[in-house]
Amino acid sequence: MGYSPEKPLVFSLPSVEAQLDQPLPDAGPFLRVFAGAEEPTTVMLRCAHQYIGILRVIHDHRHNVPDVIHEQLSILTFLINQEAKGHTKEIEVAAGAPMNPSSYGEMVYWLAWKYLLYALRQHDPAHGERDAATLLKQCKAFDQLVEDVRAGTVRLPNKATDDLPPRTVRPDGSAGGGGGHAPVPDADGSDDSSIADQLLPLPDPSCKNQSAAAREG
Repeated sequence: MGYSPEKPLVFSLPSVEAQLDQPLPDAGPFLRVFAGAEEPTTVMLRCAHQYIGILRVIHDHRHNVPDVIHEQLSILTFLINQEAKGHTKEIEVAAGAPMNPSSYGEMVYWLAWKYLLYALRQHDPAHGERDAATLLKQCKAFDQLVEDVRAGTVRLPNKATDDLPPRTVRPDGSAGGGGGHAPVPDADGSDDSSIADQLLPLPDPSCKNQSAAAREG
């Protein structure tokens, strides 16, 4: 389905597709979809795949991004969080398990952003090595969070928290990995901070009909 920021789609929010017997996905399925190695076969993966096109618009246009972009990002994140609840709602959570500072959808969103930067700049000597290291760090933090959530030792917030770059927490309450980094100047003297500013915040959409760039199918 083509993406047009000027003509957002209108659709009713679908029922949650995720089943209890399906484990919460780690970074692997998302990376394979981002890379085009696999087709997105679930609502969660289709929403994540839509991030790449929208984030490419943000990357290319920076401050000249239509307001509807932020609405579309928030809806994609909302839908991914809804699906995450379907995967995890029957997990027996340990008493005192800490709440992760950022939602699962925000973690997917930031994984897509770090993947896109790496894909676009991997052959650029000024960025390639740093982007690869940052993407790997994000993947490890994502996978550790998923492992902890599956084990019931960390809880996920149901909604986006706007705590971005996203952060993770370990079962003992200590800070996990992931997140971003302080803006590092590019070769031309610019940095990524203006782009990152375009990604914040993610308002929570209502549960009524919404305009968005993602829909099932």
